[in-house]
Amino acid sequence: MTAQGEDIPAWLDNAITKAASDAARWHDTECSFHGTTIIDLTVLQGGAPLCDCDGPTAITRRCAADRKLLDLHAGNMHSCPAKDETGYLDEWTHFGYEDTCPVVQGLADGYGWTEGQR
Repeated sequence: MTAQGEDIPAWLDNAITKAASDAARWHDTECSFHGTTIIDLTVLQGGAPLCDCDGPTAITRRCAADRKLLDLHAGNMHSCPAKDETGYLDEWTHFGYEDTCPVVQGLADGYGWTEGQR
């Protein structure tokens, strides 16, 4: 999913897009609450899932929220809390257009970005 030399924001944008497009498929294969027994089929009748996990809706809602954070923090000059080289939290670390702040790095980690890709 990541191209050679691709930066974190571009990689994350692709990962969010893929997660949102795969939301329904994830629900059908991974959701442990998805009903499949004869009783479930009787209750479902219209083909609606017997599930209260909010599957695809929860995933697409999370992807939309992550995209808002990405748009706010990636490729923009801003200040963001970050730890310096000594581990001290600096509340006003300035990030330029090409810098990747900890918020974007944290989002990318959640989508599977690894240290080897940095």
